[in-house]
Amino acid sequence: MATPPRYDRFRRLDQDRFDVVIVGAGMGGLTAGALLSQRGRSVLVLDQHYVPGGNATIFKRPGYEFDVGVHYLGQCGPDGILPRILHAAGARGVRFGRMDPDGFDTLLFDGLEFRVPVGVDAYRDRLVQHFPQERAGIDRYVGLLTAAANLQRVAQKPKRALSWSRGQAWGALKALRWVDSTLGSFLDSCSADPLLRAVLAAENGTYAEPPSRVSLVLHLGLMLHYLEDGGYYPQGGGQVPADALADAIEGAGGKLLLSTQVNKIRVQGGRAAGVEISNKHLGRRFVAAGTVISNADIKKTLLQLVDRGAVSRATTTRAQRWEMAPALGVTYLGVKASVLGKRGMRNTNYWVYPSTDMETLYADAREGRLSEEPMVYATLASLKDPDNTRLAPEGVLNLQLMTAVPSQPSAWGVTAAQAKDGSYGDVPEYRARKAEFAERMRRGAARAFPTLEECVVFEEVATPLTHSRYTGATGGTSYGLALIREQFLHRRPGAETEIPDLLLCGASMRTAHGILGAMTSGVVAAAHVAGRSVYRDAFGTAAPGEPALLSQPVPAELKPTAALRGAARVEAPR
Repeated sequence: MATPPRYDRFRRLDQDRFDVVIVGAGMGGLTAGALLSQRGRSVLVLDQHYVPGGNATIFKRPGYEFDVGVHYLGQCGPDGILPRILHAAGARGVRFGRMDPDGFDTLLFDGLEFRVPVGVDAYRDRLVQHFPQERAGIDRYVGLLTAAANLQRVAQKPKRALSWSRGQAWGALKALRWVDSTLGSFLDSCSADPLLRAVLAAENGTYAEPPSRVSLVLHLGLMLHYLEDGGYYPQGGGQVPADALADAIEGAGGKLLLSTQVNKIRVQGGRAAGVEISNKHLGRRFVAAGTVISNADIKKTLLQLVDRGAVSRATTTRAQRWEMAPALGVTYLGVKASVLGKRGMRNTNYWVYPSTDMETLYADAREGRLSEEPMVYATLASLKDPDNTRLAPEGVLNLQLMTAVPSQPSAWGVTAAQAKDGSYGDVPEYRARKAEFAERMRRGAARAFPTLEECVVFEEVATPLTHSRYTGATGGTSYGLALIREQFLHRRPGAETEIPDLLLCGASMRTAHGILGAMTSGVVAAAHVAGRSVYRDAFGTAAPGEPALLSQPVPAELKPTAALRGAARVEAPR
């Protein structure tokens, strides 16, 4: 078998003009770059980081690999949207393992363990099983979910509306009444039971807003994203899809240049003309472009990268006022396999709540406080990717704990200047607050894993300051613009800007956040350059024989992995 060519992603740039220059190698930029490269455009993708992928990357420690931002995905079945986009972009070899269909998410409250199953009907039945006295409110909520699903399908293929029953049409009309509402306002019309309301809103960490603020449309779309086909995880780690897209760009003649700073998007004659870059091997250079696509942080794009005066005062004011989504804090752990205890080896995420109060956590984050009792999202990469021996040493599991946290440097004991110049890591108060955060996260996760404290053999903490340093995201957020009612649907920016030949993609677009949202924004940007056929190619049926899934889905109850086989005889030092 021929060895694939190796491309220099750091030191060489053999031309100074491209059809398309893309600022930022996140999943939106990589998707746009791969789609356009496949269509014969000369493409250059630039990024300040030393690996492509943005949030879809991993980092390594001796014996471990940890995900930065990919923890589970929806729409990855054999005919799923995400595999279709990858195929259209020329990205090959990405396989997805399926999480437990009887509970890809497990919600833990005092006195309640609720498994979220695949399928809207199964979800409804399980809700009624746990809350029989709330059947009417549950049916109202599930009815809106069903109507939203019908509207999504019609948006993709309008002719489907011709086959609607009278009930479907009436349900869709009723759904439109709530299009500009928050989740909280709709739940008010369903139930006053605080536990049921908490269960219905429990996966809020996937968009980082409480019910009182999040767009109802966003919440419904997010729930359908997972409920319709379940949760999946890329086998080999969260960076595999990003690497496949990067390889597709280079294989089609495109270029990636990493560890490179984009200083300016230059505007000449009223249109985007190219970018000014800095690279330690190449120095400062100008690269001309027919089109510039920015996958960089949207505020930095419009307020810093574009020349002052190139955008209107109204756009500048709007960008200054945009609210970014809350950031996430992460505790990365290596834990003895015995931590699973009675919970066993279910391939599920755990959402662990100290109470039914969804509002305080996000109020704390907005106001610069670390929550005393945070919600904890716990995910075991070792169970989602059981054949990946790079995740942890034998006898040890890879466990990651996340929650919403303040983005203000002062909340982490450092100044804005220290956060900007990267010296914050040496500040004693910063290290102390990270340790305090980690202790609170372990304490919260112990509700799911009672023996956690005695099982930890490795620990590392990532804060929003770390995330901003590597991705350039304002406030260290992974989610772009806050997904609140006031910033959703038509209130979010589209791909086009007021500057001709400058396009946008990424988590802040109308396509929303997350891996699929960012990739879809890349499809939209590519279609603006190469035409509407890009939509047909990206959202059409996957090619026959393309391996979107593992040949056999990962079962709900997993067989012992390499880590667990060694658990009885290998104990890593604490």
